[in-house]
Amino acid sequence: MIKDNKNFYNLYKFSITILFFVFLLCILNFQKSLSFFSMFEISTPSLISIVIYLCIVRFNVNPSNMILFFTGFLHDIMIGNNLGTTSIFLLLFKYFTENMILEKINKKNQEEWIYFTIIFIFSFGIVFLFNLIISFSLIELSPIFFHIGITLILYPIIKTSINFFSFVFRLIKS
Repeated sequence: MIKDNKNFYNLYKFSITILFFVFLLCILNFQKSLSFFSMFEISTPSLISIVIYLCIVRFNVNPSNMILFFTGFLHDIMIGNNLGTTSIFLLLFKYFTENMILEKINKKNQEEWIYFTIIFIFSFGIVFLFNLIISFSLIELSPIFFHIGITLILYPIIKTSINFFSFVFRLIKS
């Protein structure tokens, strides 16, 4: 009887892992599809970094390194990017989010946007330098500044909307 329960538990954990993997791939594909709008023609915001940050900090969902690696790897294959750059960004972003600020955010919730900004810029900067070393050429900086700026603008909007919906659901519940 206990062995059967353990098998169901393992099946449950595996299905949750697969579901989260598919969710992250959908977020990455939605992020890429935003480039069809004229506003995001230059560069799209990094929705995946906002989702991963909110999952770790707000919802206490810790995506595994394998999920992030395979998600980034499949995304790089689908869009024709340098293999591994998205995986490196996602793993760096998770590492910095978990190890650098988790204790501080729980104490001071008002500084969360600043921590997100520091982590995002630092992770993006490392991957950008990695791409510069690989390609041996300097690319145009205006799409990069647009990418960073629109991501940092969207983060508080998404966080505020999640807080609003959570407040409304608590009101409806009580």
